[in-house]
Amino acid sequence: MKKLICTLLSLSLILCVFTGCQENGEKPESSVSEENYVPDSASDFVYTENGEEIKITGYKGASLNVNIPAEIDGKPVTAIGEYAFDGFEEADSEEQKQGKAYKENNINSIKSIHIPSGVKTLEKGAFTNCYSLETVTLPEGLEKICEGAFACCDAIKSVTIPSTVKIIEGYVFYQCYGLSEITIGKNTESIGEYAFLSCKNLTSVKLPDSVNAVGTGCFASCYGLTKAELSSSITEIPDYCFYDTSVSEIKLHKGVTKIGDLAFCRSSDLSEIKIPSSVVSIGEKAFYTCPVLTKIEVPETVTEIGSQAFGYTMDAEKPDEDTPVLQEDFTIKAKKGSAAEKYAEENGIACKAG
Repeated sequence: MKKLICTLLSLSLILCVFTGCQENGEKPESSVSEENYVPDSASDFVYTENGEEIKITGYKGASLNVNIPAEIDGKPVTAIGEYAFDGFEEADSEEQKQGKAYKENNINSIKSIHIPSGVKTLEKGAFTNCYSLETVTLPEGLEKICEGAFACCDAIKSVTIPSTVKIIEGYVFYQCYGLSEITIGKNTESIGEYAFLSCKNLTSVKLPDSVNAVGTGCFASCYGLTKAELSSSITEIPDYCFYDTSVSEIKLHKGVTKIGDLAFCRSSDLSEIKIPSSVVSIGEKAFYTCPVLTKIEVPETVTEIGSQAFGYTMDAEKPDEDTPVLQEDFTIKAKKGSAAEKYAEENGIACKAG
């Protein structure tokens, strides 16, 4: 039996570079606009040259409002390197691995960052652990946002992904607790695993039809998420995708063939969902502990249904043990002879002929 996502991630992320993430308290306010954009001195940055291009690899300035220059020594800045603005020192000891130390410079005080239009890539962890960062300007021309680029930037409230971005990798906005609004660019094609994990103030999300794949746990533990509009190009709702959210409105487009394990598990406000006839597989605990979901119609195209996929909830008297019990008054509507009818019979769930 699969363990719940919180247990899985609490173990895996201890070893991850984002272990320093924690919820911050007071949040500063700031913004950067094109009108007042003046590039900072090149001497404020650590950088490398790759032929005719510049990659920013570090910051040593003192500004709270950082304006990355478009050029250095006449060469265009095209990338922000791995952990360039990481707010923590390297974990050189076991003590630091448990609670990393802040860097001595002011990276954790930076309020805003303006990224110029020539930058095409934000590399792994580029701005991770920038706790005070409230505003970031992502330019048209940006193509790829790599793993954990803004992980644990818990002061950011709103982000607009440019139309030129095609790839958003995993953990990009992991534990961005303050993030309440996200606009995905119209040409984004994929969003990686756990990209928005634990963005607890995110209330709605709309994926343009250009998005054809989202990763495992993409919106898991987004407790405040109540509405999600999915792309019509998505063919699979991956494992843990909407685990532990408050989604009440969601449409699965025809073309979806698989609903993964625990995909909507613990979706506390999900009261209704229509399974399209394109679906052939529903995973283990896909709709486990959805307390207000009392009925579901399963098309005969579904040939595989995982253990406790629906009709089960957590035993309220044993919450720490995650003991499954049948949900009272739950009903399945299914065709005679279908996999759904067989599932109902095997689990003692009421079934109505579809």
